[in-house]
Amino acid sequence: MSRPRPILAGSIALGVAVAMLAGCSTSSPGTSVSSARAQENVSQACAAASAYAAALTDFKQTLKPGVTVGQLDSARDQVVKTYDDLIKAAQDVARDEVDAVKAAENEFDRAVKAVPDDATLTQAVGSLRDEAAKVQAAVSDLQTAAKC
Repeated sequence: MSRPRPILAGSIALGVAVAMLAGCSTSSPGTSVSSARAQENVSQACAAASAYAAALTDFKQTLKPGVTVGQLDSARDQVVKTYDDLIKAAQDVARDEVDAVKAAENEFDRAVKAVPDDATLTQAVGSLRDEAAKVQAAVSDLQTAAKC
């Protein structure tokens, strides 16, 4: 008497394996469109991160003895604009790193706002540079995570 079970079980196992491999195919049309969008998101996030890092560098360069609050505000406005662009562009690329940038930016913002309006900023320059450097480090981490 023959035993049909092992043949049937082997056929079922082979069928399941083929179905699983077919389900894991990376050449489906939806995947390539999704991949193109993901790459575009990364490109936009990288460009925004570079612009933001440049604005932070410009801000740090304004922190010289005798700088006025108006000069500081102008540099800060550019940082804010590029920050907003970065957050929009990078939100779907590297969430954890975006959260770290947000936290560093909040500390930076508090440090800038803590400077009195009538100050020449001579005493505040060091701490503002330190805060800007922390934000730049967070942006660098974001760029690394996004593989810019």
